[in-house]
Amino acid sequence: MSHAFWKQVLVEQAVRNRHASGSWLPYGDSMVQVNKYGRRVVNEKSPYNERSQIHFHWNPSKREYSNVLMFMIWDETVASNPEEWGHRPPVPMPGETMPYVIVGATWEDLADKIDARLASLEAHTGGVRLDASFTDNLRTTIGRFNEFAISGVDVDFNRGETPIEIDWNGAGRVGSVNPTMAPFRADGPFYCVILGAGVLDTNGGPKINTKAQVLGADAQPIPGLYGAGNCIASINGQAYWGPGATIGPALTYGYLAGINAASEPIKKL
Repeated sequence: MSHAFWKQVLVEQAVRNRHASGSWLPYGDSMVQVNKYGRRVVNEKSPYNERSQIHFHWNPSKREYSNVLMFMIWDETVASNPEEWGHRPPVPMPGETMPYVIVGATWEDLADKIDARLASLEAHTGGVRLDASFTDNLRTTIGRFNEFAISGVDVDFNRGETPIEIDWNGAGRVGSVNPTMAPFRADGPFYCVILGAGVLDTNGGPKINTKAQVLGADAQPIPGLYGAGNCIASINGQAYWGPGATIGPALTYGYLAGINAASEPIKKL
């Protein structure tokens, strides 16, 4: 029961109405996600369930969840790209403004405005604020990312190395070695949204075996009791195999449950 199927959500939307849009595959090539220390900690293009689990990473050295909030940052090239893409949100279309998008003319200006926004959200976030090292670290992070974008290889997090990352990325920039990455522009404006973890669906509950039989506390099948779908402990545990990873196992184990239930002896009332 300690896991779910996760997605990243817009924190400010969630605070306003308890329902927030999911960031399924963050849009943009000159785009990164950093924590409150200004550091990348995850492959931004990895599937939403895997990526979102970074929010729950416990930092034993600092005795905190350093990534409880993440900051998705992109440059003017991404902002002005006219591409209409299903996974573009939360990046607005050119000429469109959204209240949750923070804009800064420089890295310092962006950091100041992010921290001011965090100050207004303290009652909802446990008081998360940017660390004093954020701006300096962010510059280093962007510099390192730009080197990866030029070479096409993300040495730190392997961005752009799986089919789903490429397929869900959008058209990509002409001439890019790795379509999921491009160097940031040297000058602003720069843009940011605040992301947190949200639940797509449950994946905890009774354990089943390969026959879809629910197991008791003794790990033995409970006669006549079967389970499938998101009401049972997920057969893929903490992982998520991509879109449809809830539907495929539900269909498969629902079928197995029906076959095996039908083969049980007739019960007398």
